[in-house]
Amino acid sequence: MHQHYLRTLAGVALTAFVVSTTAPRIVHAQPKPAPTARPSAVPSVSPTGEIELPPASVPTNMPYPAYGTPVPGVDTGVVDPSVPQVITLNQSIAIGYAKSPLLAQARAQLAIATAPVDLAKTALLPDIAGRASSTRDHSQLGTNTTVTNQATGVTTTVPSSANSTSNVLSVTLTQLIFDGGRVAAELRSARDNQSAQADLYRRQLQTVAFNVANAYYNELAAQRATAIAVQTVAVNQVNENLVNAQIRAGAEARADLSTAQLPTAQARLAVVRAQGAELSAQAAFANSMGLDANTLVLPRDDTPVNGAAVTAIVKVPTYQQAIARALALRPDVSAANFSVESNRASVRAARLGNFPNLNGTATQQTASTDSNGGSFRNNGSVGVALSIPIFDQGVTKAQTAQAQGNLDLAIANQTTTIQGVQLNVKQSLVALVSASSALDQANAELSKAQDVLRSTQAQYKAGVTTLPLLLNAQVGLTQALTDQSTAVYTLRQAEQAFLFAEGTNGAS
Repeated sequence: MHQHYLRTLAGVALTAFVVSTTAPRIVHAQPKPAPTARPSAVPSVSPTGEIELPPASVPTNMPYPAYGTPVPGVDTGVVDPSVPQVITLNQSIAIGYAKSPLLAQARAQLAIATAPVDLAKTALLPDIAGRASSTRDHSQLGTNTTVTNQATGVTTTVPSSANSTSNVLSVTLTQLIFDGGRVAAELRSARDNQSAQADLYRRQLQTVAFNVANAYYNELAAQRATAIAVQTVAVNQVNENLVNAQIRAGAEARADLSTAQLPTAQARLAVVRAQGAELSAQAAFANSMGLDANTLVLPRDDTPVNGAAVTAIVKVPTYQQAIARALALRPDVSAANFSVESNRASVRAARLGNFPNLNGTATQQTASTDSNGGSFRNNGSVGVALSIPIFDQGVTKAQTAQAQGNLDLAIANQTTTIQGVQLNVKQSLVALVSASSALDQANAELSKAQDVLRSTQAQYKAGVTTLPLLLNAQVGLTQALTDQSTAVYTLRQAEQAFLFAEGTNGAS
């Protein structure tokens, strides 16, 4: 009879457990604050006894912190009218493209690199200069003039003088004819440097897209972790209630209550920590898009709730295939190549510093011919000028050495970039394979945990197992949910990291 009584009590407790987890109780701190919309999804229990998690972006009402004294305003955020409160990954990346200061810096660098191209072009164009002058000349002549003062009758001798005005209008054209290719090398260097900066800008676009995607899935994972933590509190609370019921029935010692209360307190601590991590992840998500960290914006869960239904968005290639694509597509590799070519052209330009220059000149002018600045007459000239440097105090030698040093540095940076790409591709490929395999194992773990729970429930109802084993089976399912949720979003982040390593990520 005693065994029958315990089975009846356990059956009532199990029913209470299913009901409580079907509609989970939200624990509010006292005094109870006004509900705040939060993204954490609360799990429920299906008729078969399996825990089901809704999409991570489904909101619920929960104060922050859930236990203790709430701190108003920390978890509310501010709505930005120009930004949807729940957005997709592509929308997030598009906002990042529009607002990220990283791209503003890259655009400024590109503009700076464009100016030397226009400056180098000027040496190939003719130089036309106009000149206008007016000159008043005063000169003292060599003969003297005698002047008599009529009032006094005194006679003095003063030198004679003459004044004249000269007006000139002229136009001079100078054109470089040949310099050994120095100007062309300088122009090629500037253009290659501009192309390198354009590629670095493209890579910065990919960096912003990767940062946003990483923060996007971090936020979803944090939301799901909070939901699982809430469910864990419910499981431990049921455990505590069952022990209370057994104590009242005289089947358990009162000292066992403290043992049951400890996991509940630990689970509540986990909820508060999960809430803090979630709010921090939400702020990082907004910041990655160039928004105020206090902006209320949430990622839309684009991953199926059932982990077994998650499909990979990246087909796993061989390393040879992956590295070939990365070296062909990554803008930073192209930028390193352009940088080498730019510095090569700079070395050539520096070596031509002592090369003779041949310039053509043409001048047309009109100038006055009388002393009053009038009677204009036209004249002009056409010619060529050959300039041969003889000694430049070693300037060309020093500039060539500097340019060669920059070339050596660019080549070393190119090698470093390629090796970095090789390492990046290898590591991201390994992480992708591991994440995919881990998800398969997490799905298997979750399926097994559900089977164990169903089997233990049946055994408990038949009276052939104990209540702790039943609760352990429920805790095992919670752990399996945690592992499966972590594996899902780890896979999504690994996919984004691999696409970034290949240079193919970004909003479509």
